[in-house]
Order: sequence, then structure tokens, then C-alpha cells
Amino acid sequence: KKMADDDQTLFVMTKRVKEALELINALDDSKLAVIVKRLVKNVGEKGAPFTKEELEQLQDLLSLAEGQVDTVLEGCAFFLERSAYHVIQPTQLSAHLQATGMIQSHARAFSGVWEAEATGVLQRLRAVRQGTYPTLESVDWRLHVQTASSGLTKLAEPRTILSLKLKNPDNTSEVVPMELTHDQMVTLLTQLDTAQQQLDAL
Repeated sequence: KKMADDDQTLFVMTKRVKEALELINALDDSKLAVIVKRLVKNVGEKGAPFTKEELEQLQDLLSLAEGQVDTVLEGCAFFLERSAYHVIQPTQLSAHLQATGMIQSHARAFSGVWEAEATGVLQRLRAVRQGTYPTLESVDWRLHVQTASSGLTKLAEPRTILSLKLKNPDNTSEVVPMELTHDQMVTLLTQLDTAQQQLDAL
């Protein structure tokens, strides 16, 4: 049940994706692997993965119409981009894809390419994002205890004050203050721990 819920979240099966999956399943798995190898190198890049001439060659190679080739490429790119976004392990990707309805040999072709290329893709995406988003330079914190009165009762309400010093892409810096309750701090640390585990697993 949990796997099914995870798959539904990972790959949202729209009508377009279902059409792509049907076409993908009809392809020869060796030809699919060649396409996926080309597409995975384009994840995070702005340019088109295939030239106009190469797309015409794909139509002949796959015996598909132009629109069908576009659907196949969009579907494959969708699976790869979602895998990168969720940092899916190669050993898990095949099971995720089969849960969507992809046949086993094709799911294995995908996961085989992902196993060889995932590290490079994720490093490339990190490099792109580092040029887009602020980076963390330092963290400062202090504990703040505010005393609140309610009748004759005094309640201590401890909060953590975080100060995040960020460096923007234009080399300017800013400090972002955050005030967190104990529960909010626990939630933040849990999410950071999960992110760290995913990074360590790469």
C-alpha cells in the first residue's frame, strides 16, 4: 500500500503520460535505452536533446508518427526529471516504473541508465541551482524565553531564534531571521536529517 501511494505521488499519471507509457511499452527495450541515455544527459539543460534531423530519423527507427515520437520523448523526460527531483535510487526506480504499468524489461532499461548517469545528473542540477538560489554562508542562533502571565500563572515559552546569512547570486549578502517553537524546530531538524540521508546515499 505504501509503495502504491509513493508511486502515485512520484509519477502523476495524466492522460498524456498514460499515452506515452503505452507507446514506450511497445518499443524495443534496446532502442528505448538509447533514447533514455540521450535524454538523461539533457536533464537540467536548456537545449533540445535531438536535432530536427535526428527526430526524423527516430520516426523511421521507431516506426512512429512525428506526434508519437514527441509523446515518447516527453514521457521519458518526465520519468527522468521526476526521478532526479525526488532523488530516486536506481534500485528503486524499476519498481516505481513497473507500478505505473511499464513492462519489466523497459523499467530495467530505465533504471540501468539511471544507475550509470544519476550522480552526474544530480551534480549538474546542483551546479545550476547554485547559480540561481542564495547559498548559506553561516548560521547563528540563540534561545529566547518569553514569560507570559495568565492570572497568577506564569508560563515559560522558549523559542529558538535562527539567523541565516545568505549569499545571493549577485554576491550580495542578507541575514534572514527565523523564530521557531520547539515543535517547529523538531520538524525542521527532521526534514534536514532526511535530506542529509538522501545526499549520503548518492
